[in-house]
Amino acid sequence: MGNEEKNIETRNDKRSVKKRKRKKRGNRAAKIIIAVLFCISIIVGNRAAAMKWEFHKTFEMANFDNSAVINTVNEEALAAGTDTLQSDDIINLLLVGADKRESWKEAGRSDSCMIATIDMKHGKLKLTSLMRDMYVDIPGHGKHKFNAAYSFGGVELLYKTILQNFGIKVKGYAVVDFAAFKKVINTLGGVDITLTDAEHKILMNRYHRTSVLDLKPGKNKMNGTQALAYCRLRQDIKADFGRTERQRYVLSQIFNKMKKKPVSKWYDVVKAVVPDITTDLTEDKIFEYMKDVIFIGTTEINQCRIPVDGSFSDDDTADGKVLMINLDYNKEALKDFIFEKEEKKTETPSPATPSPK
Repeated sequence: MGNEEKNIETRNDKRSVKKRKRKKRGNRAAKIIIAVLFCISIIVGNRAAAMKWEFHKTFEMANFDNSAVINTVNEEALAAGTDTLQSDDIINLLLVGADKRESWKEAGRSDSCMIATIDMKHGKLKLTSLMRDMYVDIPGHGKHKFNAAYSFGGVELLYKTILQNFGIKVKGYAVVDFAAFKKVINTLGGVDITLTDAEHKILMNRYHRTSVLDLKPGKNKMNGTQALAYCRLRQDIKADFGRTERQRYVLSQIFNKMKKKPVSKWYDVVKAVVPDITTDLTEDKIFEYMKDVIFIGTTEINQCRIPVDGSFSDDDTADGKVLMINLDYNKEALKDFIFEKEEKKTETPSPATPSPK
């Protein structure tokens, strides 16, 4: 063997040794990384378990409805062949804001009704207001204002009315007393709301000797009492449409503020409001939906209002002033918003014909 061949062999041996050394170092590094990740997973897992235990203790104070009323209504709708739409990737929840919450049967007066949507398919969060003055058919009661359904039969009849008129299925509900709304905002340290001159003037005229008087036109950091007064305002030119718009706006501000806080701080909010909420969602489902919201990661809430613009007319009935709506158009508009069907409507909506006087 020549010197050149010996030199080549020597170089190859050295390279082989270096490769073995690099491989050993790589194996050691990989083992270290795996060990670190394993430790992190234990810490994170323990923290998640601890948080879940904290939530469990808190939810012992909640008002849980074990009647499975939502599932019962869904089964009845399926048996009756009701035209409904649902998706495993899109979670709809019924939210009811009420003046008085004693139980899901003793409903009191429903002040607001919304459908909250966790859209895992499109990575979006959505919030739809259903106007309480819509003149719709309430099963077993004939034509009435939409919010009469809750007064007549609580969550069960309210949900039946939604299914019959709009064909949207939900997977659970929550009735939220206004006390809970104020507690959320106060626990978060207030929310930033911008008041128009007109809104400020109305609030000053309606609320005397209260903290509402501390507000000014423009940007305000509102406490729970102030924000609730703002949400219930409907004496401006937009009337009830402005009220539902304000409600969605404040909920968006609450959500944005919560998203900026660590998940561990959410516990303080949950702890404050749980006694003022009635729901049929289990603890596991609530925890699961919270994780879904975190997973989506968005800070934006897409908003909708039913009836949509141009699809209704004002009318006077035995129930007082109502909104006569183009039901078919609004039914499709709601489905398009929640499920984002590929085929969108292109025709112009027409308002419903007022009832004969």
